Amino acid sequence: MFAISLIVFLLFVFVYIKTGRSIFTSTAKGRVFLLFTSSAVTFFVLSLIAYPEACYRAAVEGVDTWFNVVLPALLPFFVGAELMIGLGIIDLMGTMLEPFMRPVFRTPGLSSFALIMSMTSGYPVGVKLTCRLRQQNKCTRVEGQRMLAFCSTSGPLFMIGAVAVGMLGNSKAGIIIAVSHYTASIILGIIFSRILKDYGYCRNTGYRFPSLKDSIGAMYRRRLEDGRPVGVLLGDAVRESIDTLLMVGGFIIIFSVVIEVCAITGLLDFLSEPVSSLLMRAALPAAIVKPILSGILEITTGSRMIASLASVPLIYKVLSVSFIIGWSGFSIHAQSISFISKTDLSPLVYLVTKLLHGFFALILSTVFYKLFIAEPVQQVYLPGPSTLPALTFSKTLLASSGILLTTVLGILAFLLLIKLLYFLRRR
Repeated sequence: MFAISLIVFLLFVFVYIKTGRSIFTSTAKGRVFLLFTSSAVTFFVLSLIAYPEACYRAAVEGVDTWFNVVLPALLPFFVGAELMIGLGIIDLMGTMLEPFMRPVFRTPGLSSFALIMSMTSGYPVGVKLTCRLRQQNKCTRVEGQRMLAFCSTSGPLFMIGAVAVGMLGNSKAGIIIAVSHYTASIILGIIFSRILKDYGYCRNTGYRFPSLKDSIGAMYRRRLEDGRPVGVLLGDAVRESIDTLLMVGGFIIIFSVVIEVCAITGLLDFLSEPVSSLLMRAALPAAIVKPILSGILEITTGSRMIASLASVPLIYKVLSVSFIIGWSGFSIHAQSISFISKTDLSPLVYLVTKLLHGFFALILSTVFYKLFIAEPVQQVYLPGPSTLPALTFSKTLLASSGILLTTVLGILAFLLLIKLLYFLRRR
């Protein structure tokens, strides 16, 4: 009964993500949807009552992951992004990078800010910033949809630090995972810029590099339009960031419990058994199926389970982790769709791009692994979980703050380099 309840619950999540708010346009559909969701939630709560101790432990693990990893890793980026938006820095950056972003991705220059922040901080910062730009009418609906295709990425702190070094014990594998992940994102952005047509937008064929005066003028106009004092702006940035991170933490805890209940009721075994049989016939490691299914729900748990498989070769671990990080998991999807639902962007198109992101990253990881790890690599096995130094709030906060500072300095240096090259070209 509990396995059936979990299947119903997961189907409900899929239907909700696929249909969004449009399901309420019909009264009959609304009643069916209400009955369906009520039954799913009831069955899920019964599962929690049946396994209270296991669900409690899973919830505690979710809280620990959120407090020691997610909160300190994302808080500086959320606050920094809000301040940069309020001060008009992204308008300066967007004006200067418009000649690059428009022909390559067919998106406004402001999308460069969402892309950089997403690549340096991770999920779901890029989606949040994209939806924020759409709410402020800084991009069209089609441009926002294009941005979701390449501005939703994981961060290097997770891929290289947590997964590669902390779980797989191989830093070279982390570089392959990260390069494949970001390359797949760029490829997706270029592809969807050609697939998604914006017939109401008149494309500008003259991409003139703006002067420094124009860029600073755009930043100044944005600051005047905002009008909040710096103290108020800082307070709003912290409050908005904490609210968002509390919501993110709630999703992490919920999906930690969902994965635990799926494991207890045997749902993961039930779903993985047919796929495992096929892999065994193809002489592929069947033990990796269950961790991948867990990663489809939540990437941190799935990555940890994949890394713990001692009998599976490194290449299969790298490919599996690349796929689930590109897909990002239903936990991240739920967080992202909570932002997308406040706009007119399509959650279904977003899900398609993430599925393609996972497959593209898997293919690229295969190529890069063959090129750079041509022979078996001696893996470095770190101490077990009891002796492995755990990520703490202060360590993660220090690392993420350093990445944010490096990112800001890098952006400034890049903008100055562009202006210098443009100045030399004019001479």
